Amino acid sequence: MTHPFDVITFDCYGTLIDWEAGIEEAFRRAAAADSVDLDPAAALRAVLDKDPEAQAAEYRSYRELLTDSAARVSKRLGWSISRERAAFLPESGLAPVW
Repeated sequence: MTHPFDVITFDCYGTLIDWEAGIEEAFRRAAAADSVDLDPAAALRAVLDKDPEAQAAEYRSYRELLTDSAARVSKRLGWSISRERAAFLPESGLAPVW
């Protein structure tokens, strides 16, 4: 039996992978490593807030967007981190990275 498709793919984030829990856990771990008391649920809400400036920016890789988001959210929640340190989110393996 032949099929008309060579490859089938689908977006598994939110379907097979609980990426919201992954983002919360990445923030929890990174903040704990810096001895910062941070509410992971507040971090997730801030990540999910639409940032018009980020959306209007030129093309950036998803890794760059996650890093920028982590830096923006951390600052918003009173945790000052460098851009290099903000790379914890895409490097965590807990948040979706394409």
